[in-house]
Amino acid sequence: MIKKLFKKLFSNTGVYDFFSWQRSEYLAMKSSAISHRDIRYMGVGAHISDSVKINKPDRVVLKKYAYIARGTVINSMGGLYVGCYSGIGYNCVIWTAEHNYRKSRTIPFDDRVDLKPVVIRDFVWIGSNVKILPGKEIGEGAIVGLGSVITKDVPAFAIVLGNPAEIVGYRDEDHFNKCKNDGLFQSSRVNLYTERIYPYHRRKFKKELEELGL
Repeated sequence: MIKKLFKKLFSNTGVYDFFSWQRSEYLAMKSSAISHRDIRYMGVGAHISDSVKINKPDRVVLKKYAYIARGTVINSMGGLYVGCYSGIGYNCVIWTAEHNYRKSRTIPFDDRVDLKPVVIRDFVWIGSNVKILPGKEIGEGAIVGLGSVITKDVPAFAIVLGNPAEIVGYRDEDHFNKCKNDGLFQSSRVNLYTERIYPYHRRKFKKELEELGL
């Protein structure tokens, strides 16, 4: 009754169009939402944000405190394994299968699919808009920079960046292992950050930071 009255009063206005769009977006998000019960294994504290799309959730393992941020799209036909305390940033794409095109029965490919699992080890930090190709492994403690495309395995503790991603440095392994041995862990799902601005940027952007209220 209320829905019909609302439609009658506002059907030719932008208000009705806006709320119709909002409703359709909500229903689409709700229908594509991943239930934690659908995931093959969810460790303690593991979390998948809203609007993450996974086509085969029963082929996904998330160890304790693993985190997948909003907007990420995962084709998990070949299996996705995410280690403890590893975080996947906003709008990433992870693919774990490839079409068969080499000597395929048809073109551009046939109906066969090669399954190639993606394995992300413990304490890995993956930035936003990263693309990971099938069959790749990201080693423990590695950092994958914003917008990188992973076309080959990433060694433990490596910092990679670019398309295709290349190693630009390494984490301090001694410091990493000390934190690990002391149990100093932080989930990638941080609710409140302690903010700081380096002195270099204070000097470089002094006027702009003042205008920004920082």
